[in-house]
Amino acid sequence: MPLELITALRIMQQFDAWGVAMLLRHIDERREFAKKMIGLGGSDEKVHEAGDASGIVIMTQHHAERAALQSTYDRVWHNGPFCTASQIGMTWQELDNELKVLRECIEADLAKRSFAFLAPERVNLFANLDEVWGAVADAIPEAKIDIKDGHIAYMTELHTATVFHFMRVAEHGLRVLAKKLRGSLDLKHKKTIVPIEYAEWNKVIEAIKNKVAKISQQRQGPKRQAMLEKFSDAGDHCTFMKDIWRNTVSHARQPYSAPEALGVLERVRDFMLFIANNFAKAEA
Repeated sequence: MPLELITALRIMQQFDAWGVAMLLRHIDERREFAKKMIGLGGSDEKVHEAGDASGIVIMTQHHAERAALQSTYDRVWHNGPFCTASQIGMTWQELDNELKVLRECIEADLAKRSFAFLAPERVNLFANLDEVWGAVADAIPEAKIDIKDGHIAYMTELHTATVFHFMRVAEHGLRVLAKKLRGSLDLKHKKTIVPIEYAEWNKVIEAIKNKVAKISQQRQGPKRQAMLEKFSDAGDHCTFMKDIWRNTVSHARQPYSAPEALGVLERVRDFMLFIANNFAKAEA
């Protein structure tokens, strides 16, 4: 993923719109009070609520750093004009002037930036990655990058990219299953040996059928039944994944919709959790 996109996502995740709105409101309230004091003839009087000015500096430092508001940051950081003035003390007139300039800096910085709205339910999916995908990440760590990128794509409403990344995630699960079924897979293709990680869904499904047939010949019992259920479930998952794969984004037929992308995400998640819990751990 490009560094610029990672930086933009970090800013979007950290930008506190409500906090900035409250900061601007606080600045406006202090300006109103400063103007009132100036109107009462206290233009050159020192501001006694020095801590209040320092509070605004601290709040502004926080939001300027998180949202990368550069000119605002320069104004309030340690050697900035407002920060320095708040430390040595200001008159009411000076406070009003500093607050006016500070607000203008915030507005100018915000005007230079574009922020995207991320639907809360999509952000929640991304925020819960470790909880939901933990078993997969532990058992099949090579899938983690595409899991993350797929969720970022869905969070930012790039639905076709979402499907693309989760097809790559599913392929990692396919490789694990293919290795588990090595003895049942026919990997010969045009007189060459096809690496097991490139086995197609049809090959794996056929291998599962062969495995089930062999298990069926064993003596009846709980172990036999458990193995039959596990491989039958694997076959069902693979058949569904094959149907998704048939319409893969690499064919570039048409873009995917939001419901389609979410459907692929959820089905791949179920498939990968099944593989992680039933096959990948057995390899450890």
